[in-house]
Amino acid sequence: MLKFIGYFLIYLSCHFNLPSLAAYIVRVSIQRKIFFPKKIKSKKITIVLSRSIGLRDIEIIQESSNKAPEFLFLERSITKLIFLYFCKNNFSLFNYLKPSVYEKDYFNQNKNYKKKHEQFWTDIIFNLKKYYNNKTLNLITFNYTYYAEVALYGGCNINNVPVKLWHKEGIKTNLEAQLEAKKRGLQYQHVFKYFHSISTYNMTVKKMFIKIDRSNANKITVNGCPRIKDYIIKKKYHRKIKTLLLLSFNNKRGIPAFKKNKDLNWQLSYNKVLNILNELSNIKDLKIMIKNKLNFKDQSNIKINKKIKIFSSGTAKEFINKADIIIGQNSSATIEALVNGKFVMVPFLEKKNSQKKYLYNFNRKIIYNSERKIKDKILSLINKKVSFPLNNVMHQKTIRYYLGDSKNIIKNYLNFLNK
Repeated sequence: MLKFIGYFLIYLSCHFNLPSLAAYIVRVSIQRKIFFPKKIKSKKITIVLSRSIGLRDIEIIQESSNKAPEFLFLERSITKLIFLYFCKNNFSLFNYLKPSVYEKDYFNQNKNYKKKHEQFWTDIIFNLKKYYNNKTLNLITFNYTYYAEVALYGGCNINNVPVKLWHKEGIKTNLEAQLEAKKRGLQYQHVFKYFHSISTYNMTVKKMFIKIDRSNANKITVNGCPRIKDYIIKKKYHRKIKTLLLLSFNNKRGIPAFKKNKDLNWQLSYNKVLNILNELSNIKDLKIMIKNKLNFKDQSNIKINKKIKIFSSGTAKEFINKADIIIGQNSSATIEALVNGKFVMVPFLEKKNSQKKYLYNFNRKIIYNSERKIKDKILSLINKKVSFPLNNVMHQKTIRYYLGDSKNIIKNYLNFLNK
């Protein structure tokens, strides 16, 4: 109810052009997350446009150093609500938690309303700065394609509040990056002028951003992925292998969306893996789990044995820590399993061998080309007593390519946040 009242007041502030009221509501709504209990004494406040996928990275930085800024979190639904009002299209307070805004609304926005929208955020930030008159404000966003936030970036720039892009979508192939630069990147090229500095996980994304806009070269630092620290296990532990985890993989992940690739996917590999797991599910000493992503669309018609447990909630870290053998493909979680020192198997069971070039840069020793080899490997490991974490030296090239060097991550991000 309180949230509805706050959003209704934001609506009124838009309708009657009262940005000072909106600034007050924003001030009341931004807060430390409950898992950020530590009160940081800092003259710098970083307002994070909240997104669940980025919160763990921030938490790691805060836990690792007392030099981090104070983090406050602004719900992105507020920016969407204000954006929806200035689109003058299908506005309804009944969907305030998930305002129905679309990319087409941004690109079709009336020029006059677009100016009013940015001016409204300019005035909000001006008033917000008064509440923190002895502090330095910064803004963090996690992706350059969040169209509902662009007017906010403009308002920050006019008020000399630096906007920083902490880019989270860093795991991709070079071909995917090249295609994104030509399509989505070109579409959103104008947004990069608002960013004071940019952080990426790896060189692939840095090169992509420079291709989109050459001026980005002076803004970007490659800082790695803080979440890598969640998966680094330093102390050895011993246990018998009993648990297998399948990280369900996206049907098209890693395959560039060219016309010539429209019929390419990983469905055959996925179906064959499910058949293998169904066969193995009757083994008494083997527990099998499948971890689906929240937005995972199962396009398989294979019925999964009831003995196999399927999960859609929970973090990849939670399941990777429980597992001994992990089957995955083109995903950050598969790379994180390598960091964690588990037995990792990457299935490539497609008919066209040329499709292998669309796999991530995995060591060829963990890429399996036949169902028999996958099954035999799993059977050979069951009940074997192993010292974990396994030595992942041969996977360091893969890990650093996508997630960066774990040694300097905290220092890199403190520089990014505090400059």
